[in-house]
Parts: sequence; C-alpha cells; structure tokens
Amino acid sequence: MESYFDLLSRCYPLLIQGTLMTLEIFFLSACLSFSLGLFFGIVMSHRLRIPILSSVIEGLCFVLRAVPFFVQLLIIYFVFPDLLDFSLGPFAASVIALGLCSSGYVSQVVRAGINSIAVTQWEMAFSLGYSQLQSLRFIILPQMLRNVLPPFVNELDALLKSTSITASIGMLELTRAGMNLVSREMEPVAIYLTVALFYLCISSVLNGGAKILERKVMYVKS
Repeated sequence: MESYFDLLSRCYPLLIQGTLMTLEIFFLSACLSFSLGLFFGIVMSHRLRIPILSSVIEGLCFVLRAVPFFVQLLIIYFVFPDLLDFSLGPFAASVIALGLCSSGYVSQVVRAGINSIAVTQWEMAFSLGYSQLQSLRFIILPQMLRNVLPPFVNELDALLKSTSITASIGMLELTRAGMNLVSREMEPVAIYLTVALFYLCISSVLNGGAKILERKVMYVKS
C-alpha cells in the first residue's frame, strides 16, 4: 500500500491534467450535442415537421448513428481538413466529432419524448392563446424533460466514456495520461485501476447530479 501511494504521488500531476482535459472535452461536446440534438429532435417530431428539412435531418442523424465514433473522429480530423484545405487541431476535432456523433442519439430521445406528449396538451395550450413556439417552450419541453431525463443521463455517460477514444489523435486526456504513465512507471495494474477509479468518480458525480435534477423536475406524488 505504501508503494502505491508513492506511485500515486509521482503520477497524480499528469492524472489531474488528463482529468481536466477529459472534463473540458466532455463539457463542450455535451453542450454541442444537446444543442444540436434538441433542434434535430424538435424538427423530426410529428407535430413540428418541416417537409424537406426534416427529411434531410433524419438522414443526417441516421449517418451519425450508423458510423462508429472512431471513424467520424478520423474523418473530421484527417479527411475534412485535407479536402477543404484547412487545419484543425485535435482538441477542436475531438469536440466536434463527439458532439456530432452524440447529437444523433440525443435527437432520437428528444423526438420520442415530444411524440410521447398527448395531443390534448397541444390543444389545451392553443386554447389558452399560446402560439406553437410558446406551447413547445412552456408546455411540451418541460414535460418531455421529465420523461427522457434517464436516457439523457445514459447518453452523457456514453459521451464521457467516448472521450477516451480521442487519445488516438493525440489528446492528452485521462486515458492517454494513464498510458503515458504506464510507459514511464511500468506499473500497468495500479495505474489503469487508478484511471478507472477517476472515471468512476466523474460518473458518480454526474449521476448524483442527475438524481437531484430528477427530483426537482418530477411532480410530487401525493
């Protein structure tokens, strides 16, 4: 045990650096994912379809779900810059690839959540004088959030774990930090278990926050 703490004292600066990078990638890609996914899901819902645009977005979301994230990451980092003649750093490529890939799944959650709201909710909102946009914002989306919060949290968990794949293009996130430390210290068991513990802690905080939010948005049952 003493030797483990000695090892940890040598490794923790790089592990902390990798953890901060992981959190930064995760936060920015989650913002991109949920912004795009919310828009895509709204446009694909039955009641809010826009004839041509909705079909195009459905095709795009299918591609984002069908192509593995690793392939999308390689395309965004290597292919697009080469075809369009511009440079893109690994950090920006990681955020864009993660956000786009995840938005394809978020859009399906949003679409299903909106479609699950009874038509009478729309009709009641219209009878109260709400426009379609106001009905969506004040009546439909709050109810949708209560219904789909668990799938949203699952997608965030998947997004967190997918950040480890960005190590393949040179991002010094948590997994890459662990790999570098193993090469230096030659202690794979202790270091990789510590990396797993770091991911577990981040996921626990994420799920704990989600449970608090879930209690706030759910109706209080008598």
